[in-house]
Amino acid sequence: MGLQIPMREQSVSNTAEDYLKAVLKIEDRNEKASTSKVARHLEVNDSTVTDMLRKLQSAGLLEYTPYYGATLTPRGRAVALRILRRHRLIELFLHQIMGYGWEQVHEEAERLEHAVSDFFVERIDALMNYPVQDPHGEVIPDERGFRERENDVCLALAEVGDYTIKKVIDSSPELLTYLEKESLVPARSFTLLEKAPFQGPLKLRIHGTHTSSHIGLDVAKRLGSRSTILWFRSSATVVAKTAEQLMAHWIQNQVPTCCSTE
Repeated sequence: MGLQIPMREQSVSNTAEDYLKAVLKIEDRNEKASTSKVARHLEVNDSTVTDMLRKLQSAGLLEYTPYYGATLTPRGRAVALRILRRHRLIELFLHQIMGYGWEQVHEEAERLEHAVSDFFVERIDALMNYPVQDPHGEVIPDERGFRERENDVCLALAEVGDYTIKKVIDSSPELLTYLEKESLVPARSFTLLEKAPFQGPLKLRIHGTHTSSHIGLDVAKRLGSRSTILWFRSSATVVAKTAEQLMAHWIQNQVPTCCSTE
């Protein structure tokens, strides 16, 4: 469902926008925006986060409960979506138009998102033909705050089968450089061959190659993937099944009633 994204509220500081965006991104992962998680996301100490969350609650931008965390109010969500839209559009502009590497755009966008005008943001949106994803595969909210529902699954939770990388949820330059070297980038298809037990590495093969590679579980947690047979996916909350399981399920449901043994 979309929200009407407001023009920038002069009463909301750059720091407040960063906090609201952090809470939104944590909520997007279906996680509780606890003080410690917000602190880790912004690389500040817990006491600083507590003070700011209380101020944002007083401003009507979020609800804060000690020892539980924060949830965005409708107004706070609108502000967060607005700054998230700016950030991701600027990232794509830097990558697609300015020639930045995908590992270079995040920090630059962090600075520019607070400086450029709404007019500038809308012009680069039109210039790039109204894109829907940033360089890392993350969805860009439109001017109303609408985002398409994502049906991807964290690679660390996926079963053996065929997938396409949908997005990377980490902005670390070192990790992004590594992923590009291993050809693990958005829109790349691969086969998950094995998952070692006890949180061991994952063995996979990139489609179009004849060699397999291994990645650690920690890296896999940062990759969102989608089954290559999209039309059989029922819900984003269901762990992806293998192609064989999905096909068997489909065939079973196609058996005519007259052929049923029940």
